[in-house]
Amino acid sequence: MLEQAIQHLDLSAHGLWFPITVSLCLFILAFFLFKRKLTWRDFYITFSVVGFVGWICWMALLDGFVGWLCDVIITRVFNVIDLGDSKVTGLGDILSYTFIPPSLSVLFLTYLTAKNKWVLSLLFCAGSLLIEYGMIKSGYMHLNGWFFIYSIVVYLLVYAFVLPWHIAFIK
Repeated sequence: MLEQAIQHLDLSAHGLWFPITVSLCLFILAFFLFKRKLTWRDFYITFSVVGFVGWICWMALLDGFVGWLCDVIITRVFNVIDLGDSKVTGLGDILSYTFIPPSLSVLFLTYLTAKNKWVLSLLFCAGSLLIEYGMIKSGYMHLNGWFFIYSIVVYLLVYAFVLPWHIAFIK
């Protein structure tokens, strides 16, 4: 039983060190720096909402109705990325989906002002692209028809529009 649980963590995945390191570093930074501008409530809501969206993406890799539905639509039809072993949802997948996006979101909102919105959006877009590039170069992420231009569009939409709306909504 324990051996099977450990096997499902995909601890032997090539490049697993990268998502673990990035997740831990970003979470620690977000946890200690958010107090500059955000309240505990803001931190909790942002981390929970963005983490939930990441969790829904992670569920796309698991069984169950939601997972099956997302799996059919996203991974079977489009099959645009693979993290680690494509047949196993491992530790790196969990950390990549549930800690990296919420930590980046909290850090972004910590420094967001009306004057620096676009500069900060571009910086965080570049940082997110670097993390994505690091995942690819470490061998943990494999692209199957996904291109950086798609990532740029998604990151810019999230940082320039979704997250500022999110913080305004919860305030």
